[in-house]
Amino acid sequence: MLLAIKGWTLGTSGANAEHPDASAIDGLNFLWTPQYDSLTNPKVWLAAAGQIFFTLSLGMGSIQCYASYLKSKDDIALNAVSAGFVNGFVEVVLGGAIVIPIAAGYLGLDWVKENAGFGMAFQTMPYLFNNWGVALAAIAGVMWFGLLFFAGITSSLAMGTPWMGFMRDEFNWSSSKGAWSFGLIVLILGLPTVLFYNYGVFDEYDYWAGTVSLVIFAMVEVLIFVLVFGADRGFNEINEGGDIKVPIIFKYIIKYVTPVFITVVFLGALVTPEGNDWAGSFQGLFAGNGWTFDNSSIIKQATLAGLRADIAAATDASVLDHLEKKLLYVTGARILLVSTFLGIAGLVYLAYTRRVKEGRI
Repeated sequence: MLLAIKGWTLGTSGANAEHPDASAIDGLNFLWTPQYDSLTNPKVWLAAAGQIFFTLSLGMGSIQCYASYLKSKDDIALNAVSAGFVNGFVEVVLGGAIVIPIAAGYLGLDWVKENAGFGMAFQTMPYLFNNWGVALAAIAGVMWFGLLFFAGITSSLAMGTPWMGFMRDEFNWSSSKGAWSFGLIVLILGLPTVLFYNYGVFDEYDYWAGTVSLVIFAMVEVLIFVLVFGADRGFNEINEGGDIKVPIIFKYIIKYVTPVFITVVFLGALVTPEGNDWAGSFQGLFAGNGWTFDNSSIIKQATLAGLRADIAAATDASVLDHLEKKLLYVTGARILLVSTFLGIAGLVYLAYTRRVKEGRI
């Protein structure tokens, strides 16, 4: 909250000779001014869906694992509403008042647009804190990196709980063994993102594991919930034991709107046309000219079309060398991700066959 207040009140006081136009107000305006043309861009919707599914632990098994510990009369409705609203407030209202506005307040909005990304949280913020004096910089640094630490450790716990519960229930592993094995897996998968960060490994993980796969799995979860478990039955289960009653309209949103919406978002991102020109692409398709995919589409991302085009266009030897190494490391990252998925799928199949043999299914 203190960092958010700093972002709200910084104004133009951080401007200097090197960045005379620096203004935190410009950063806030940049964040809160709607860009309506983005509403037709599937890439934006895919990224937004991936972010909200990740932050609420959807599409990764965490919710199902937590739900297995609930009793039939435990409150679900109020807890879900409060978790969603508090999470949204912290991420959107408080989070939106910290990094971008403070960076714009000292370095200018143009600099932020050119350098915005994952590195700002770990590289730019310490630099900005140093402008606040030794004591305040130390306090701000502890608060900021403490916040990131708790965000990371709680997310790790959320993602590790399904693994530990699964290995305990299906293979009789102890909690300690499950925790150590999960830590080892995370270490093996995480090290490449640190060692080869400059070659796009982290971005590859984030796109496929933290965005696309979450949307796919969440879409499957919703369809199973609606078609197999039953939306009517599920809605009654949500309200049972709840301290609040969810309005009836949400039953129809869950049953009809949510599955259609997620499916449309995924399909739109899958086949995004070049330049996001949907009208022109449909006209070309009906005229027999085919459909040209944009490099931001999932199909083009899967074939690394954008990176291969950059390699083909590169003329500088050092740039070409970097891009070729990037292609190598990105391919390695994909092999790791696919191997992890296949390994987990294999364990699930093994657990299923054991249940069948033991007569538990």
